[in-house]
Amino acid sequence: MEENLWRLHNDLNESRYIHGQYRHFIINDSKRRDIAVATIRDRVVHRLLYDYLVKVYDKTFIFDAWSCRKNKGLIGAIDRTEKFFRKYPKSFVWRADITKFFNNVQQESLLAVISRRVKDEKAIWLIKKVIGSYATSGQYERERERE
Repeated sequence: MEENLWRLHNDLNESRYIHGQYRHFIINDSKRRDIAVATIRDRVVHRLLYDYLVKVYDKTFIFDAWSCRKNKGLIGAIDRTEKFFRKYPKSFVWRADITKFFNNVQQESLLAVISRRVKDEKAIWLIKKVIGSYATSGQYERERERE
């Protein structure tokens, strides 16, 4: 493990990092979900970017954005919702899910938004590598058709 981390460290520092392929599979629980899983090596890089980007963006989010934030999460969101229901008994909740968001996000637009706040060239290089590693919906559909 330590040897792999040093190799990754060197690849990142020398701008030789190449993101690996995702493993795709389908699960059916409450609905059909197409899942894409990165390798452990790439997930370490994803976490590195998350830790970097959360410092840039977390302060810009509204208080009631609950997903993937420190000291927030599903239980906190439920508790907050219950407080609103007690205070406003005739209120309602709208639960929304963006279908295949990551498959459909325009990567160039996403990079443009990120580049407004992130000025570090190495960080931008790595962000481009990770974002570009994810196949767009058209590529993914063609891959599934070949299978």
